Amino acid sequence: MAKKSIKILEYANHFGLIWINGDREAMEREITERGINRPGLELAGFFDYAISKRLIFIGNKEASYIKKMKDKDIIKSMNFLMTEQCPGIIFCRGNECHPLILELAKEKNFPLFITNRSTSELMINSLTYLEEVLAPQTSIHGTLIEVFARGVVIIGESGIGKSETALELVKKGHRLVSDDRVDISYVRGKLIGKAPDLLTNMMEVRGIGIIDISKMFGINTILDTHEIDLIIKLVPLKTDVEMDRLGNNNDYYDILGQKIPLITIPVSGARSVGDIIEVAVTNYKLKQTGYNSTYEFEERLNELLRKDI
Repeated sequence: MAKKSIKILEYANHFGLIWINGDREAMEREITERGINRPGLELAGFFDYAISKRLIFIGNKEASYIKKMKDKDIIKSMNFLMTEQCPGIIFCRGNECHPLILELAKEKNFPLFITNRSTSELMINSLTYLEEVLAPQTSIHGTLIEVFARGVVIIGESGIGKSETALELVKKGHRLVSDDRVDISYVRGKLIGKAPDLLTNMMEVRGIGIIDISKMFGINTILDTHEIDLIIKLVPLKTDVEMDRLGNNNDYYDILGQKIPLITIPVSGARSVGDIIEVAVTNYKLKQTGYNSTYEFEERLNELLRKDI
């Protein structure tokens, strides 16, 4: 999977930074790292450890230290920091850019910005923003719906009834996130699913066409995003294929390297798949609390066998 990036200009526009150096070519520099560099050690002359691909923030402490530095030391530190890989330097709290730094930046066509925001505020907001826009992403064919506060992705072959099942669940009071395709990002240790912009609030029902769930059933029946907790795979019911009847199998579905519990549900005209999914999610939640119905059943069975002996 290709590493994600955003242009420094896009970042600067998002946070309303004031441009002080760099032409259009410089604004094309890419941010690929989610971290931030506050270069105290580099300004002090420690160059053994380079963090060359991170944005650089100059706060009050760094700005005060720069004023006390000798010109040759400023040039040496800034030559180390202003690399081709570094997206740019931001002077926070309205701190002025030292003339030597501006001169060197002009020579290198290096992006410089100023903001009145506090360093800590901009750092926190930047880390959150970059975590989201640079998060690994993928898409899967399926329907994401919230059932009993759990994010459930319904997958299966085309025509198996994913959308119809989701519609049944919506009518039961559960909430739709995305139908047909789910865009997934791995953000802060969680898989977050959402609908592509084109499909937001929309659902395809065979024989009817595209319907707007929010208009038809109310705004409270949809969600913008939800964490993915469970994958439910719908398969045709085949009497000649043996299924797991006790629930001993622990299957998983891999998304961006994360293993999500997978439950396979056979589908037939005589089964209410919506009801079964509600039961599956409830049983999943019980397992999370430490209760396992299969284990309880096996314990009862063993107890009966011991009595017979």
